[in-house]
Amino acid sequence: MNVLRTEMSAGKRNFIFSLLFLAWLVDSLTLFGMNVAIIPISKELHLTQTQSGMVISSFWLSSALMTLLAGWASDKFGSRKIIVIAVFMISLFSLLTGMIGSFMALLAIRFILGLGDGGLPTGSGVAITEIFKKDVRARAKSMLLAAQLIGGVLALYLAGLIADTWGWRTMFYIIGGVGLVVTVLLFKYYNPPQIVKQQESAAELSDDRPMKELYKSSFLWLLVVMYFCSSTVHWGFSSWLPSYLEQTRDLNLREVGSLAMIPQACGLVAAIVTGFLIDKALAGKEKIIVLVGAIVSGLCLYMMFNASTIQLAISYQSVFSIGDSAISMAILAIPLKYVSQKIIGSFLGMMYFASGMAGFIAPTAMGALIDGFGGSFQAAFFFLIGALVIVIVCAVFYRIPSKNSSLIDHA
Repeated sequence: MNVLRTEMSAGKRNFIFSLLFLAWLVDSLTLFGMNVAIIPISKELHLTQTQSGMVISSFWLSSALMTLLAGWASDKFGSRKIIVIAVFMISLFSLLTGMIGSFMALLAIRFILGLGDGGLPTGSGVAITEIFKKDVRARAKSMLLAAQLIGGVLALYLAGLIADTWGWRTMFYIIGGVGLVVTVLLFKYYNPPQIVKQQESAAELSDDRPMKELYKSSFLWLLVVMYFCSSTVHWGFSSWLPSYLEQTRDLNLREVGSLAMIPQACGLVAAIVTGFLIDKALAGKEKIIVLVGAIVSGLCLYMMFNASTIQLAISYQSVFSIGDSAISMAILAIPLKYVSQKIIGSFLGMMYFASGMAGFIAPTAMGALIDGFGGSFQAAFFFLIGALVIVIVCAVFYRIPSKNSSLIDHA
């Protein structure tokens, strides 16, 4: 199906995208903030490593389930309603996180919060196709990934500082309050351009081949497996990095936050640079980026665990984050650049569902491995390296479907 976008000025386009950037920033603050806050929460509520992993994973289970519904709804209704509702839920339940007093209450609040998180990435993917032309979509996506990483940098530093000074509850009150302000701004000002369908023949208008072909496509499922495994590495690593530094390197909360933000900052730069390169010099070379990123990340994970000093460990973590961000950016750029506008929301919904399930499985699996091996992180790190091996295998077999596939827009 051919589509047209209503005309809009560059200034309005940038303003709308700025609001989207703020939404991602709030989401990442509550997401990454929990990775630090779980340390004092675990001590206060007397949680085991497995229970700590379950707290983080409960967020991802609901997020994964919501991505499928959000993908369909974004295709049908556009991105605005999905994004506004998602940010409101994220903000409100971040605020409520600071009020919990038991393990079960924490699980419930984080589960509901994850429903909001599940709507934001898929809605944002559709928003990018509404706002930008194909030749700049990878750059736009890289900026949203940058917002997530900026939020991660801020969260890791501020969470350690605030939790150490005023307590972890205050951190969630602040994040929730800021998020509600962003929700009001989105409700009032976030109005992306409308997608207008061109008049075509009745047969073309009723053609549902892309949706029927979608779930039979090896192209979709290869990307889903690849993104699931790369997300397993990303969320497993980011969820347990603060605890790893605190438990194995004998650091306090402030030191954990300060050091953990260094790899995040490196990942931020890598995401932005990769997005620009995919639209320019490395256009069509997403496969190479994934292969190189996975090999580098796997090697750095192994060397980080065996590093003799904290300086070496942080250096390897930083290089790992560069490779990790490059992988994510390359995989997410593929549907944005090649998939038909008619099914982009559903396609991204499947990918983000895979990512959410990885976020659900990885923290709990790693917590169980750490408990099972007497507090050692070695098995958990090899679990992540194994996931990267699968990413490499998938990348080797990756191909863009032929031009006669209704999934692909070659315009």
